[in-house]
Amino acid sequence: MTTTPPPKLFRDEAQVETIKCLSCGGPIALHSFGARQRVVCPHCGSTLAPEDSGALTLLEAASRKHQPSVLPLHARGQLDGIEWEIIGICWRRCVVDGVAYPWQEFLLFNPWHGVRWLIYSNSDGHWQLGHGLDGAPEILKQRHHGVRFDKQRYKHFQGAIAVVTYVEGEFTWEVHVDDKAEINDFVAPPLGLSIEQSSGPDGVELNFTVAHHVDAAEVWRAFQQPGKPPRTRGIGPLRPNHWHRGRRSMWLSCLVFVAAWWLLSDRLAATRHPTVAFQRDNISFDEPFAQEIKIGTPGETTAIEFTLAASPLDNAWAYADVLLVNLANDEAVGFGIEASYYHGIDGGESWHEGTSRTTHTVGGVAGGQYLLQIQPQRGGTGSTPTEYEVSVRQDVYLTRYSVLALTVILCFPLLAWLLGWLFERRRWNNSDYSS
Repeated sequence: MTTTPPPKLFRDEAQVETIKCLSCGGPIALHSFGARQRVVCPHCGSTLAPEDSGALTLLEAASRKHQPSVLPLHARGQLDGIEWEIIGICWRRCVVDGVAYPWQEFLLFNPWHGVRWLIYSNSDGHWQLGHGLDGAPEILKQRHHGVRFDKQRYKHFQGAIAVVTYVEGEFTWEVHVDDKAEINDFVAPPLGLSIEQSSGPDGVELNFTVAHHVDAAEVWRAFQQPGKPPRTRGIGPLRPNHWHRGRRSMWLSCLVFVAAWWLLSDRLAATRHPTVAFQRDNISFDEPFAQEIKIGTPGETTAIEFTLAASPLDNAWAYADVLLVNLANDEAVGFGIEASYYHGIDGGESWHEGTSRTTHTVGGVAGGQYLLQIQPQRGGTGSTPTEYEVSVRQDVYLTRYSVLALTVILCFPLLAWLLGWLFERRRWNNSDYSS
């Protein structure tokens, strides 16, 4: 039985061409082929260009110190299931409000998949992996000058003038230190789209790049770097909003819990059998009222609903201090209850508010004999009430517990929405549209 050897991701090592820099004599290992436009010596920074024969010609001699990058030249790593090699490193920066923001761009190469850009931000430690677009995005007219590409909408995040400050390795285009380009970045986290405009000998050139966020730990593992990656800070332009990532599933879960809450509340309400423990009408407001009543069953607790109805009530109010004293242990339950009704005409339109009948619910009332004491009050500019009616119902269903449960259920998606909104606000505070 014979086995087929695994396919090679790169050419044989013999395909790597090593030459000497024409300026400093340092060795240069060339790894790409066919599309290189510029080679920058990693030792002295001299710029060279390939001839038709494959040799290199010196375009510009330079002498500069090697600048170590966060990833080394010619390191290999696997991202998105493809093995890449870093064949070029370019440092760029932009200056906004007098503050310089540098970043490092690593040109990745694979013989079968072409080139990609791995971008590291020195300012916040976030990473992006991008590639060039075959076509141009559609410009959208909206507040953030959005664009659309492949059915995805992107919002304009920021614009700046980028300047090349350091280069080494091989590049598929002409690159020089101090090259400038106008860059506009658009975001749809975790995706981003960049439009770069530069001027050259052939006129204005436009380049379009689409990228996605990459975790720093993933990059570090991919290129097998020692230790830990540089710490990320703040919210990067393409960093995924984890509060929005599971938003749909959270709302679906919330709907399931609301349905369960509805069924449970209905089932609990059906187990209650409210009965009238006490009722009295035509009680005068002129003096306090006291009456011994029985509530519930001794040894058990119940919920009661106390109702106050005053009449006539016209642009007036009625109030009562209510006290229920347990005759067995002298423990008391007290509360205040008010009914009011007002009406009038404002701007030719009639209005009214309030009601002459109001209720108050008390839970956890121990069953037994009680002394009901009522101290009534009244007032207003219209017809004040002369009599009132009270009733006490027992074994009522306390809706506030159901409302509390529903509030807790709804708090989770609302809290996630709020945290997601704060996350996005922090992101956009670093943009051209910070508030």
